[in-house]
Amino acid sequence: MHFGDYDIKLLYDRFARFPLFLYLDALFGRSTENSIYRKKSIASLKLTPNSTVLDVACGIGFNFKILESYLQNSGKIIGIDISSESLKVAKRRIAKHKWTNIELVNTSITDYESKLRFDAILCTFALEIVSDYKAAIDKIFNLLKPQGKFAMIGMKLSSKIPYKLFNPFFERLYKAGKINVDRDIVAYIKSKFNKIDYYEECFFGFYYILSTSKSYST
Repeated sequence: MHFGDYDIKLLYDRFARFPLFLYLDALFGRSTENSIYRKKSIASLKLTPNSTVLDVACGIGFNFKILESYLQNSGKIIGIDISSESLKVAKRRIAKHKWTNIELVNTSITDYESKLRFDAILCTFALEIVSDYKAAIDKIFNLLKPQGKFAMIGMKLSSKIPYKLFNPFFERLYKAGKINVDRDIVAYIKSKFNKIDYYEECFFGFYYILSTSKSYST
């Protein structure tokens, strides 16, 4: 584990006790497990009940309910996260819903090793946080099957009027969460994948959704 990863683990181990503060759409009255942004990003994965899915930085498992609406407790979901405390909460969520097709792995995406290649990989609110985002994207690319699909939700500052007036508040919030919105994540993904779909108008311009797929030739 890299030193930066250790700092992130400690921070998000603490945040696991107050998860709603990590997801601002939840604070503004939207159920996080039914988030319209999560639903939109996951819909782009075109999942079937037989899909194998990797949920990168799955946290306490907010994506699982939407993923299971496609998989119906079939197929396979592997959720990985560097925060062991977050995974404890995720494990309780799995038990509550009696899902039997989810495996949790306590690791970072850059350290994750698997012989399995995935039909779909999801990463929500994490590529601005992981210590080496380029290595994370490289690993995601390598873990996808040919024509496998990748979707993410990212964080940024808003360019929309009047919401960009709140950018100073979000800058402080992002700093507290070790979130770096200055990373050129979209450009690096474009360098790996042939074509991306990018939807910027999420949560007043403070989130974006990106989806793409791996070509046969790579």
